[in-house]
Amino acid sequence: MRKKTLLVLLMAAVLLLSGCELIKKDQAVDDATPILTLGDQVINKKQFLAEQEYQMAYMASYYRMFGQALDYTNPAVMEAVRNAAADTLKQNLAIEAKAAELGLNVLTEEEEARAQENAKSTYESAREEFKSEFFADTTLEGDALEEAVAAKMDETISEALGKATASMDYYVDGARKNLINDKVREYIIRDVAVTDEEIQADFDSKVAADQEKYAENAGSYATAANNGTTTLYWTPAGVRRVKQILIKFKDEDSKAISDAQAKVKSANGSIEAAQLVVDDEAADAEAKEAAKTSLETAKAELEAAQAELDAAKKAAFANIDADADAVVEALANGEDWAKLAEEKNEDPGMKAGAPTAETGYAVAAGMTSFDAAFVDAAMALEKVGDVSGKVASDTYGYYIIRYESDVQEGAVALDTVKDSIHDTLLSSRQNETYQATVDEWVKAAGIKEDLGALNN
Repeated sequence: MRKKTLLVLLMAAVLLLSGCELIKKDQAVDDATPILTLGDQVINKKQFLAEQEYQMAYMASYYRMFGQALDYTNPAVMEAVRNAAADTLKQNLAIEAKAAELGLNVLTEEEEARAQENAKSTYESAREEFKSEFFADTTLEGDALEEAVAAKMDETISEALGKATASMDYYVDGARKNLINDKVREYIIRDVAVTDEEIQADFDSKVAADQEKYAENAGSYATAANNGTTTLYWTPAGVRRVKQILIKFKDEDSKAISDAQAKVKSANGSIEAAQLVVDDEAADAEAKEAAKTSLETAKAELEAAQAELDAAKKAAFANIDADADAVVEALANGEDWAKLAEEKNEDPGMKAGAPTAETGYAVAAGMTSFDAAFVDAAMALEKVGDVSGKVASDTYGYYIIRYESDVQEGAVALDTVKDSIHDTLLSSRQNETYQATVDEWVKAAGIKEDLGALNN
């Protein structure tokens, strides 16, 4: 049983009821129409439609993650929503029946206490969510507010379920079902295991894939290594680790450079636009003359903007020259790199706590995710331990770079990733086994369904 927020439940009930106002029929009888039946377990029309609305809300949120909107008018989309609801509810019925058959639906005292605690936590979260959504502008305070929130929750859940239900009882029931479902899952996957041979095979596959991906692209490897979002199983030749001390431009100087760069960009855009008209054989003479004038003006603007940019850069470097020179001199005199870096470095990636602070940045020739000035200087250092002078960057200021280590070419040691591979394979196999087993239970259960009744 999935955990459903009270607001999703409310939305399902409201959407369900709002579409029935013009239909003349006994709503209670219609709501009670059986849609799915397994023994004495029945999912009625109201329950099914509530699940369908939940599935719709879930699918809509998934679409929004990718900047898209769910098309409620598309029959294929709505059929997919209905099928998802039917599949979920049939699985719930089959699991509940199997749990009873296996005796897994009886909770121990310890499990019951855990269910009560889980329900209390979920209930309190729902109260806060409900209070924020529906009582944001209320004048009620203290106990009066809490009582109003609790009453509204009870009312909403009762309306959605079609029977008087205290909201706390609803969450306790849900917590019990969640624990029972957990017990069922543990029963299903109890014998699932992963062998060393399977781990080795998966490791070999990952190594081969990374070798194919990075053998001719060390720069991409270095970028991936710095991102730290994925495990890398094979390292190409030519990758090294470096650390830096960054002496940044002053804020006002960075702004002056940025402003001048914007003017250069604007002038270049004007030149391109005017040149297109000048070169256009179909343009009339008057338009060409106007474009020529604009072209000359834009060229003058570009010259002035470039001069402004050059002056801004010169001033910016001048304002940090002394600081950079002091660091270079201190290093040359044998001062500790780590101490200087902690005191002088303005690169957050080299500060204590950052993943790259210990290892340094991975760099390789031709990588484009770093400033070219930084990469070229880093790769120009001849041996581990070498330190560059101050390296000028038009973007940031001065880099002072130290060659930390070479990254060994080839596959990583299996022992360093064995646990991760094992856990991933085991989780995947457990999920597959669980779903395949539940699918078999659903198929064998003989659940009766009448989806056509939903259209009445």
